[in-house]
Amino acid sequence: MSSATIPVHPRGAFGGASRGLLRYFELSLIGALATAFLTLAITGKLETIAVALFAAVLLFRLAGLAAGKNWRIGPRAVTAVSLVYLAFFPLDLFYLAIGPTLVDRMLVATVHLVFFTAAVKVLSASRPRDYAYLGALSFLLMLAAAILTVGATYVAGLCIYLLFAVSTLVSYEVARPAILQSTPAASSSTAPSGAESSLAKTAAVVALSIVPLAALLFFAIPRYHSGFWPGAGFSADRMTGFSDSVELGDLGKLLRSNQVIMRVTVDGDARRFQGEKLRGVALDNFDGHRWFSRAHTERFLGPELPQQFSLRFSSGPTVDATRYRVLIEPLFTDVLFVAGRARRIDAPLRFLLVDSAGSLHNPQHLAAPFGYGVVADLDLPSPRELRSAPPTDPDGLELADVGLPRLDPRIGALARQVTAGAGNNYDRAMALEAYLRENYAYTLDLPKVGQADPVAGFLFHARRGNCEYFAAALAVMLRTLGIPARLVNGFQSGDYNRVGGDFVVRGRDAHSWVEAYFPRYGWIPFDATPAGPEAAPGILDEYLDAAELFWSDWVIDYDFGHQAQLAIGVENEYNRVDESFGVWRRRLQDASSGRLTRAGIWLNRHRVQVLTFVVLILALAALAARWPEWIEELRAAVAWKVARRAGRLSGSTARLGYQRFLRRCARCGIIKSPAETPLEFAQRIPDASARPPATHLTELYLSARFGHRSVAPEAFECSLHEALNAVRPARIAR
Repeated sequence: MSSATIPVHPRGAFGGASRGLLRYFELSLIGALATAFLTLAITGKLETIAVALFAAVLLFRLAGLAAGKNWRIGPRAVTAVSLVYLAFFPLDLFYLAIGPTLVDRMLVATVHLVFFTAAVKVLSASRPRDYAYLGALSFLLMLAAAILTVGATYVAGLCIYLLFAVSTLVSYEVARPAILQSTPAASSSTAPSGAESSLAKTAAVVALSIVPLAALLFFAIPRYHSGFWPGAGFSADRMTGFSDSVELGDLGKLLRSNQVIMRVTVDGDARRFQGEKLRGVALDNFDGHRWFSRAHTERFLGPELPQQFSLRFSSGPTVDATRYRVLIEPLFTDVLFVAGRARRIDAPLRFLLVDSAGSLHNPQHLAAPFGYGVVADLDLPSPRELRSAPPTDPDGLELADVGLPRLDPRIGALARQVTAGAGNNYDRAMALEAYLRENYAYTLDLPKVGQADPVAGFLFHARRGNCEYFAAALAVMLRTLGIPARLVNGFQSGDYNRVGGDFVVRGRDAHSWVEAYFPRYGWIPFDATPAGPEAAPGILDEYLDAAELFWSDWVIDYDFGHQAQLAIGVENEYNRVDESFGVWRRRLQDASSGRLTRAGIWLNRHRVQVLTFVVLILALAALAARWPEWIEELRAAVAWKVARRAGRLSGSTARLGYQRFLRRCARCGIIKSPAETPLEFAQRIPDASARPPATHLTELYLSARFGHRSVAPEAFECSLHEALNAVRPARIAR
């Protein structure tokens, strides 16, 4: 790398203001690039070494601007480094980039290429074309961040980037003459000018005005939520933990995770949903070590109405059904999680897949947050109904639901011992559930169990484990009694957010439980896992979760259904306001009619007083013609007092004094044209004796307001009085 200091052009070429504007432009451009880089870095998808190297390049560039030097590399060095990277790119694509598929690796390698190009341009930029490249690269970095994340933190980076981008474009238009010539070195001693401050304020106002306009267009433009590119770019952001097979202990890592899996919003009383379980997949085969699903028969289910899928036909009313909405994060599964017995699914899908185990699958598996509504029955059959169920019902029941591998004979003996006093399958299941809850401990730090028979090791040796061991033990013991049972993988309802009004389901809420089959009533859930320790979220966490819910539901998953819902809400609110305004208007009319009658009677009685009041108002109106001038005189007097105390004349105070001089000239018939400069106007005064004091006042005014020079208030005030005395109507008339 070569360090070259570009010579500063003489003041006549650019001047101090041009150098300041150019420095402001470069800082705005580097700020936009740095913001885009940080937004991409916080996604967590970049390697630490790439982040560190590019951050070092940005800091090096900023250090050069602060030192008043434009450190850069020459064209030959740029060519040599670029050729080296072209040879390195295939190595990065096929060996160094991380990703499960070629598309993912290509995306990561392309991001590395963008980083490299941006770093080279930052170190070599010296022409308008280079600045245009840096602006385009900053946009590409923001676009890459948008591809790699759907989190709400992206909107903060986008707003800051928008501010820097607007500032860069505005300052480029102002500083274009200086940019089109050889770029002068930025001087750290260049004092900020009024133009730089005005540019910063203008950029802030424009950026802030863009945000509400963009939000309005976003919510107004029609859209359709679809998934024609499933899985593109989001594989690193998906969460694992669900498949069609579960080894005992497989959920331990996921149970320790605080990452949000889904959010559930319930219509009506949310307390009805507390303690519910969100069912995912049913695992009905057990080989002694792992539970897995056999090849279930799947059927396609089309919508009865647009985006409405009926799952259970019932002639009864649906007033007791619970309606809730699930907003699920990207997962390595196509399962739709539901609580209770779902009657209807509302989702922007072309069709659903329903397997023979009752699990729902999304064939358009999206790599983005996906929302769907559910209408479900949360109430279970009563214990009396389940106790009266027939003991067996072989029709429609497959051997896998009762089959067992060779197990420790003590498991069956323990199950018969615990259920010795039970007379039906429901009481047997409840007895086994209570026995496991009361005699075994819940823990995430799994102890060593027998590898040959992990269920026996849990029951007779370790006597503690996580939800998988409790569910496996209960299902196995039920099957030893001839009761069909299977393992279910899903989530608990999570923590209720009082701010957002939703249940936040995290990775630690992953859960396994058991479903036992009862003829005429189907599969009934049982959970033998003791309650674990609960960590109540703080109020700040609830606000953050509420913000994430709004972002995911109304931005990421915003579709035509949300748009219709928003339009209906706006229309209802408008009707409510219009109705309230109509009631208020009728009340005002009724009250006004009575008041007008009383006012007429009062005016007739007090005619003399009313006439006197009208004359007084007209006199005040005549005096008010000079009111703006009085206000200006008062402002000038206050400004003079502040200037005397500060010992320095500000530009705004000098402007007030000069405007007072212009008003005096206007009363004498000398009006300043907008096309002439202040000095030209001073030389145009007819009285030759008035020109010197007017010219002196004008020079002090220009120095104080535009020259950024210190002007004593006493000197300006003395010059102002001399100019005012020199410009009088009587003297000008002579």
